[in-house]
Amino acid sequence: MSKPENTFQELAGVPVHYDRAPSAGYGTRGIPYTFHCTEPFEATLHAAFEALWAACPLGTAEVITSAGAYVDKSGLHGAGRAFDIDGIFWPDKAFITNQYPSDRRFYLAVESVLRKHLGTVLNYKFDAAHQDHFHVSGRGEPGFVPGHESRVLYWQMALTHLFDRPVTVDGLTGPETNGASRALLRALDMAEDDEMSTAGALHRGLDRA
Repeated sequence: MSKPENTFQELAGVPVHYDRAPSAGYGTRGIPYTFHCTEPFEATLHAAFEALWAACPLGTAEVITSAGAYVDKSGLHGAGRAFDIDGIFWPDKAFITNQYPSDRRFYLAVESVLRKHLGTVLNYKFDAAHQDHFHVSGRGEPGFVPGHESRVLYWQMALTHLFDRPVTVDGLTGPETNGASRALLRALDMAEDDEMSTAGALHRGLDRA
């Protein structure tokens, strides 16, 4: 696919900077840059970041840093429907995605908001290539899909680090993850036992959550 004519330099009122060599350095606030993507995907990104500013106690950030959106290659980047998020900078906090091991709860809180708007989010645990950024794209609809490794990984990470219900983080649904999920939904009064009697019913409940 050819490069989309649509461009953006900010999202939800916040400048988006490029922070990769040779122009800038990862982990810095980077430099102003013009990114290309499709108009519908830009609108989705705007909505996701607007929701993040509204949900985050820190409010609206000052800078978003990225490794890119459209890239001349196959896949969703080449279609102008993917975006890599390296970091987000507030006045009193620098959120850098490769710092997940020391900032798990904040990292997963950010990811939770992104997943309400974007069908695909590849995170630190997906593979080594994604330890330094969130890859977000328009592939699929938001929600829980038990056969999607990236979605299950996120949910297992959230169970373990956001809800203090430790499970094995392996991207596979099974008795351990399903059991912790049932216990959490029950504790939050989000589902009754008869609504989670089978794995399929449980997963439909997680998709609605």
